Amino acid sequence: MPASRFATALLLICLCTGAAARADDSRQLVQTLQPRVFSFPEYVAELDRLAEFAKQTDVDSDSAASGIAELRGGWKMQSDGRVFDIPTSTLFDQFEKLQKHPDAQGRDRLLASIAAMKADAQAFQQTSSDSSSSSARTALTQILARREFHQVHGPTWLDRLKIKILSWIVHLLTVTFGSSAAPTVGWIFVWGVVAAAVLALAWFIYREMKRNARLETIMPEVLPVSAKQWRIWLEEAHAAAARGMWRDAVHLAYWGGISFLEESGMWRPDQARTPREYLRLLPTDSLHRTALSTLTRQLEVTWYGNQQAGPETFSQTLTHLEELGCRQG
Repeated sequence: MPASRFATALLLICLCTGAAARADDSRQLVQTLQPRVFSFPEYVAELDRLAEFAKQTDVDSDSAASGIAELRGGWKMQSDGRVFDIPTSTLFDQFEKLQKHPDAQGRDRLLASIAAMKADAQAFQQTSSDSSSSSARTALTQILARREFHQVHGPTWLDRLKIKILSWIVHLLTVTFGSSAAPTVGWIFVWGVVAAAVLALAWFIYREMKRNARLETIMPEVLPVSAKQWRIWLEEAHAAAARGMWRDAVHLAYWGGISFLEESGMWRPDQARTPREYLRLLPTDSLHRTALSTLTRQLEVTWYGNQQAGPETFSQTLTHLEELGCRQG
């Protein structure tokens, strides 16, 4: 091979090799200049890493170069589905100055810049979280404002009182019978209270029914007073007095007197009259008016006025009945 051809071939080989090498360097540079994308935790960790490089720039010249390498190409942060560009030119320039002229003031300014970027990132993350919470609260408020949730509310003071009372009962039963027996004993206690309330109500109803029946027996509503002979009225009055039921005895004795006067023809029988109406039926000059007036007043005080009566009251009633002419054989 002639020397000229060999030299030409060697030159072409060198040119091709150099071109390939430059192409590889270009690809590496493009890859190096691609921005780095961090998540929020990765971004904060990278700032902490830069802060460590910055702290050692005055004792280690390679620390500034490491920081520059970390910043080359720019940064991006991805958070909540969004990507943000992070400006790094200020940090890049500060690291270059420290690489050329390390000094404590430059290092402190660099650390302050890194700290400010970290604080801004944390504030942004907190604001984003608060916004999400606020959106959730707004959505919940809108849901609860619907018509079907108008009756929804928290526990009332009465509900809280019931819970406190039930807790106190459970605690008392637990101390008394042990924790395992407390639920069973608690249900027994609750049903016992319910049963006692039902029995008390039944007793009250029975007492009222009995009292009304007694009134119906003493004061007939359908038949006139004279339908029962005055002697029977007096016998029932003496029977009540023998049992110590003095108010009943006075009441029965009064209606015995009314029956006596009605049987005597003093007025036409009518079951709807009141004691005062019977008194007004007697003429003012009637011999029976004084005695009946006293009997009526005594009945109103003892029976309708609920005043206590005794043997003396019943004895006075019998005396006034004798003044009417109502004497038992």
